[in-house]
Amino acid sequence: MIHTFRLDGQTYHLDADTVRTRLTDLIREDIRDHWVEVDGARWPVKQVFESALRVPRLRFTSHTALRHLRAVGFTTSRLPAEEAHPETTALVPASDSGADPAEAFATLLAFIGSADLTRRIADLETRMDGADRSAAAELAEDSGVSLDLLLAALLVRKHAGRLSDIIHAAVITQVAPLILEEGERVLRRPSLAAGNDPSRPYDLETDRRIAEFKMSVWKGADAMRQRGAFADLVHLALDQSGRRAQLFVAGPPAIHFLRAAKGSAAWALNRSSPVLRQRFEERFGSLDVPIRDFTAGPAGHVELIDLTELLPAIAKEVG
Repeated sequence: MIHTFRLDGQTYHLDADTVRTRLTDLIREDIRDHWVEVDGARWPVKQVFESALRVPRLRFTSHTALRHLRAVGFTTSRLPAEEAHPETTALVPASDSGADPAEAFATLLAFIGSADLTRRIADLETRMDGADRSAAAELAEDSGVSLDLLLAALLVRKHAGRLSDIIHAAVITQVAPLILEEGERVLRRPSLAAGNDPSRPYDLETDRRIAEFKMSVWKGADAMRQRGAFADLVHLALDQSGRRAQLFVAGPPAIHFLRAAKGSAAWALNRSSPVLRQRFEERFGSLDVPIRDFTAGPAGHVELIDLTELLPAIAKEVG
């Protein structure tokens, strides 16, 4: 029996004899999660599918391999959803299927790296214009924008929310040895994840400095980022310990905004806590002061530092 299907826009033909032939002389890899049984021996499903199709395993998921190897008669492992509900083999969202986040991410990278994503989506839009049900079904199969890709994207999105914490932690970890002076000591556990708590008012606090880190990339419509940068500037300016105060930002736009913006502190702090606004008025006076005047005046002692100068390797990624 020959099983014909499409994968990422290309047609493939698969049969059991081809699978067996392609496995000849291969060294069987260790099974991590899913397997396919070939002549009494269990193999890692992605190794078998890769060998049978001669397609890099980054281009498909274990779920895809299981489905097509079953279609030519092989016994395979079950997905968790099938174990819980053996009466159905319906596809389930990746977040419920036990899918590997690393595998899902690899699937996305393979798709994104195969062609210019904007052009590819625009081409699909053009081809869908005027399509009837039959043509739409053909496009869904031929485009490479498959259900497996959707499930992979959903799973990656589920885990991507912690990326900001990883970036924030990595930046502080890499910058700390570059800025700490001889004999300078970190006073308390730094706040490596994005956001501070009352017990750790600053991202980094030493016996000689206080510092906040903003890794937001400015793109043009930056009201939220502008407010965040100004709030951190105010927070640093309020400190009366006499220690060095530093605000580290990702690139020149944030520094330019703080030094040149004509908007008022009232606007910049209108989404901040009432406590911060009250402390501002008690210490610095009216919130009507222009941002640039506050930066040059009451906050003039706060150093504004471009992280891309300390870590040149990140300049291309945040520019």
